[in-house]
Amino acid sequence: MDFRHWATLSLTGLLAFSKSALSACPESGVQLPSGPLSQALISLGKQCRVSLVVQANNVSSIQIREQHLETPDGNIAPALGRLLDNTALTFTHTGTNALAIVARPEQPAENESSTTQLLPAEEITVTGQSLTGSHLRHLKLDSYAPIDVLAQPELEITGAQTIAELLKFLPAVSGNSTSTSVTNGGNGTATVTLRGLPASNTLVLINGRRIVSNGFGGEAADLNTIPLSAVDRIEVLKDGASAVYGSDAIAGVVNIILRRDFDGLDVSSYYGQAERGDQQTNSYSITWGTGSETGHVMFSLALYRQGEILSRDRDLSASADNRARGGTDLRSSASPQAYIALTDGVVTSTVDGVRPWTNGDLYDFREYTSALVPSDRHSVYLALSRTVSDSIDAYADMMSVRTHSQSTLAPTPVFTRFDNGDLSIASDQVYNPFGEEITDVRKRVLELGPRIQSNGTETWRLNTGLKGQVNDWQWELTAATHYTQANETLSNLIDPNRLSLSLKGPDTCTEAEGCIPVDLLGVPGSIDDAQLDYIRGENRVSGASRMSTVTYIANGPLGTSAAGEVLAAAGIEIRREAIDFTSTDSDGLSLIGGVASGAAEGNRLIGEAFAEISLPLSADRLWLDGAVRYSEYSDFGNTANPKMALRWRPWPSLLLRASYATGFKAPTLVDMNQTGHQSQEYLFDPCTNSNAAQLPGCNGRADQDRIQYLTEFGGNPDLQPETSDNRSLGIVWTPGDFTGFHASIDLYEIRQNDVIDTSPQYLINQNAFTGLFEDRVERDSQGDITRVIATRLNIGARDVRGVDASMRYQYQSREVGLVRWSLNSSHMSSYLNQLAPGSPIENLAGTFADAASGGAGSLPEWKANTGLYWQRGRWEGGYTIHYVGELEESFALNDQTITRTIDSWSTHDLQLAYGVPGGFRFAVGIDNLLDREPPFAASAFNDNFDARTYDLSGRYWYTTLSFSM
Repeated sequence: MDFRHWATLSLTGLLAFSKSALSACPESGVQLPSGPLSQALISLGKQCRVSLVVQANNVSSIQIREQHLETPDGNIAPALGRLLDNTALTFTHTGTNALAIVARPEQPAENESSTTQLLPAEEITVTGQSLTGSHLRHLKLDSYAPIDVLAQPELEITGAQTIAELLKFLPAVSGNSTSTSVTNGGNGTATVTLRGLPASNTLVLINGRRIVSNGFGGEAADLNTIPLSAVDRIEVLKDGASAVYGSDAIAGVVNIILRRDFDGLDVSSYYGQAERGDQQTNSYSITWGTGSETGHVMFSLALYRQGEILSRDRDLSASADNRARGGTDLRSSASPQAYIALTDGVVTSTVDGVRPWTNGDLYDFREYTSALVPSDRHSVYLALSRTVSDSIDAYADMMSVRTHSQSTLAPTPVFTRFDNGDLSIASDQVYNPFGEEITDVRKRVLELGPRIQSNGTETWRLNTGLKGQVNDWQWELTAATHYTQANETLSNLIDPNRLSLSLKGPDTCTEAEGCIPVDLLGVPGSIDDAQLDYIRGENRVSGASRMSTVTYIANGPLGTSAAGEVLAAAGIEIRREAIDFTSTDSDGLSLIGGVASGAAEGNRLIGEAFAEISLPLSADRLWLDGAVRYSEYSDFGNTANPKMALRWRPWPSLLLRASYATGFKAPTLVDMNQTGHQSQEYLFDPCTNSNAAQLPGCNGRADQDRIQYLTEFGGNPDLQPETSDNRSLGIVWTPGDFTGFHASIDLYEIRQNDVIDTSPQYLINQNAFTGLFEDRVERDSQGDITRVIATRLNIGARDVRGVDASMRYQYQSREVGLVRWSLNSSHMSSYLNQLAPGSPIENLAGTFADAASGGAGSLPEWKANTGLYWQRGRWEGGYTIHYVGELEESFALNDQTITRTIDSWSTHDLQLAYGVPGGFRFAVGIDNLLDREPPFAASAFNDNFDARTYDLSGRYWYTTLSFSM
């Protein structure tokens, strides 16, 4: 369906409503405890299932009595208004299901005279809430920058059980994020990629603070190490923020706000299963919290276990032969019965001898592979806070997460001509009946069994600090230490040195050497246990990432001008990062069937100073915001990055905003220090085409049956940071006649230079078409690639442009209840990519190129979601549509470059919940209601579709049961 038609249809959810509302509460009213106003607000938000954003320390000094407040028609407004009547506070709308407690613009005289206040207004300090993307405390939470806020009630209605699952369908997310849907090439981690840029360009924060990256080199944070059950809300800043947070924030920021002030007990369970009987998933969590006027403690335990989907159990992914779908045959020439190249032709083994090889002998490896990786995660989270004095609070939060996943790959293939080592079979080898040396044998060693990849991580986080207030200024001193250990084991591989020895004649492969000859030329079953034990190998990778941080931030009013209050913030941060990972190999060679991740060890010390200011130029109409950050890295130098933003409100309901910022992306410690990384990459060699003789870099026509090439990657200590500049221009409309309506449109542009790249596909293309990079693309006498050397370099450039648009509306009445509607969309108008200086500039917007071949993944021009959510009394319902626009892909078929369209895709998710008296809540849901399979992608290596963008599960049912008190 054309996106314009789809968006028009989604607007029909708006036409049925005529007035606005704020929330839905129990029709019987709400009961609030005596004590600090902050605790009463938390209780109110919990009972009304709305997110209340408030600085707890600013209202904790206000005491209230135990009381019952009426909520006519389930509307929170009368109850919240009554609760705040005797204070200098009021509330404002900040989102589809969120409110902010802010300063009352002016206190009516009659209220002052007719009501006795619990605390004099002049003693109450209300300072707003810091936004993701700023250390300033803004009162209008939706005005500073384009931010998607996913509040806790909205998280619950989606039925999502992991953060990666929740973020996958956000319109601003595209490209090569990883998850357990990525099997061959995955490592059990999950990342997020905003704007189609690499995951290392998106900064993930917890409670506004940087966290340690994954244990395999620390290029990006692993979302699997953050339990969704501990999350209060997620804020996604879709704007560059290097000036505020430093490196990694070029594409934007994902700030995960954890629960800290939860009171009571919450127990929840989840069970889901695909309609086809697989992907059984269980999730359990328990959260408990209690507090007093002087302290608070919260504790959370969570368990998540996800079942497996095998490639063979879905029609789309069951076979690697895609000719019937208009694609190519990706089956492997390494077959169980062996591809044997003799001087007089290619033969294959049979029980009766040999026969000529045909394409019918290609091996379909999908019989064994996982399409969704089974995994489990355990987490413990503890949050503590304590009032030290009237103006100082202490806090600490600790988290421990353990994850494990295990995927299955087809049995190890051997390519004697192209794998590591001298794997030629001697003419006098005991199992060679042909009497000649054989250099090209392709054998799938079924006897080893499938390759099993196990990944595990252990992550520890400790954050502790003090925060306080001096006059109108707030300050916070934080110390943090984070550590993550990751391990990977890939079994049933082959040691290339032992295999090399076993394929030689009896004079070389001797019993004294402990050598056991191996039969690569026989039928399946010809390799016995003794031979398997001799050549079997296992690849092990172990890595650790560490980060220690000390941060001091102060913010408050700098002064007052004729136009209003000038807000400012400043701080310093000292951070130490370190990585240390190693992997097994065989004397520097990767094991056959696996990869050699190599090794990297490095550390750096980073010192940063930053400042922000918000200067009102015209009262309640015009603001100039600025930020600057200076960063000093011990291993490559220093950089300074500013940001400027302008906000103009010509009318109370209309806001215009514009920003400009420069950014930088420091090379990671892996980028600078990695050595010894080898893998078999899925690449295309133009020298395999029939016109190879006319190409300058080709030495004859190369083997057309190859799809994998041995590639060596490496770090570069001379790398410089990537540089960028971000521009945005937006408009926000919140008409006063519809207090529940909000609409925004934001244009964005991100330009990057000196992009760190290591594209082996680019090297191969340039080598074939121009003859360049002969030292990096090594070919044998027959023109076949034997090795590609791809060291990281600052060579690339990008320019990404697009527009985000969102609308939300909510309506409430006694008859209907509360109805909320939202539409969130993103249009990528261009993604200009230049792999190296002098190379052509390609527009990748609306295209797909698989990450397995060095591509940028799926970059749809249109991506959107819309939802209709309803609540009345004890009933709740949700209906969500996710949409991904069509894409184009290019691939080689019969010596021709074919460009085809990958169809658009949409899924419909439905949930219905009922709150049982006594604190229980029961929900049932269906994801992908219409059972739409992902669109076929001919150039996708894993399972014939892009698992980073789409979902293979099909129709999926789940239930949840929770208890809260």
